[in-house]
Amino acid sequence: MLETLHTGTQWKPASSEDRELVLQELESILANGHFRGSKRYPALLKHVVQAALDGRIGDLKERTLGIEVFGRAPDYDTSADPVVRFSASEVRKRLAQYYHALGDRPGLQIELPIGSYVPQFFLRGPEMSAMRQPLPYAVEPERSPVHWLRWLIFGAVIMAILTAAISAVYLRRESPVPDPGNANALWAPLLATSSQIVVVVGTSHPGRRALVQPPKSFMDYMTGPYHHVSVASAIALAHIAAILKMHGNAYVIKEDPEASLTDLHQRPVILIGATNNAWTMRLVSSLRYRFVYDGRIASIQDTHNPGYTAWQVDFMKPYNAVYTDYAIVARYHDPITESPVMVIAGLGSFGTQAASEFATAPHYLDQILKSAPAGWQNQNVEFVIKSDVIAGKAAPPALVASTVW
Repeated sequence: MLETLHTGTQWKPASSEDRELVLQELESILANGHFRGSKRYPALLKHVVQAALDGRIGDLKERTLGIEVFGRAPDYDTSADPVVRFSASEVRKRLAQYYHALGDRPGLQIELPIGSYVPQFFLRGPEMSAMRQPLPYAVEPERSPVHWLRWLIFGAVIMAILTAAISAVYLRRESPVPDPGNANALWAPLLATSSQIVVVVGTSHPGRRALVQPPKSFMDYMTGPYHHVSVASAIALAHIAAILKMHGNAYVIKEDPEASLTDLHQRPVILIGATNNAWTMRLVSSLRYRFVYDGRIASIQDTHNPGYTAWQVDFMKPYNAVYTDYAIVARYHDPITESPVMVIAGLGSFGTQAASEFATAPHYLDQILKSAPAGWQNQNVEFVIKSDVIAGKAAPPALVASTVW
């Protein structure tokens, strides 16, 4: 991921001259090739900068931006239509590319911090020192050695689990394995391509990505709320990597905040995770079975039977009171990416892990034959998976619904 380095001082424009300086920098950014070829991303950046200059910080909310910038209806579903989140992610990426190309040039720098739609301004270089002024931003307290040690131990444990999961999968592949049969049939559209496959992994829950201030060090970045991948997602990634490696397919792994439509366009895509992966929420929203999340209840909705609400998880329940998780496994040709897409995503972590097992293990895929019609291998398919949760572990997946088109 390309990260912009903040080598200057955070600054707040306080005069008409300061405002003009910001607008000139904004004009230079929008005239650059990273933004010039798009309408959506310049519109969002221009709107949030002008709102900040006008003191309208309170208007920089997802729904308000969807209405004012992208013309959405006042009651539009932000979960089903994450246009603001996706556009903001793309703006951040393009700003990072723009300033990376400029190097250490002194001047003003405009940033859109992760987890916020309120732009920040930085002054870089000694030539700008006369304009610097302190800001009442929260300062992160000094972290004690015990704090850092705890994070380092946590990271080591996660890496050990991930390494063990991947090693177990590959060791299993080294010994004779049964004919994958239905696994190959499910994965065939992606495995048959010569293009590099893009694997997009969900990270921390979107509602927990807000930052008090941008990371100041590499350790801040590594332990920040936007850089966490769950163990369940890591296990799912290990299962998928084994399938791709076995068939010799090249692939690249991206965290969902850093993946853009340009990255996914006309390339095979694998999506891991649902409520923690904005790309999954967006692309699956056009399918019969789709994810819905209102901030507390996550569910899989059957658009042919919207009154059916059994497939859901209450995220506010105690951890040990969640006994069932649900997931979607889908393989279809997506009109947005114009490419084959594989979805392996649970409402929660248990569902994601169970979905990855269902999609990669031949004996689970045998369940498809009991419900899918003849010729399903050459059509778009979508399955709803159930996984009981026993003693904090995902039970074997079970197929509860499917559709072919």
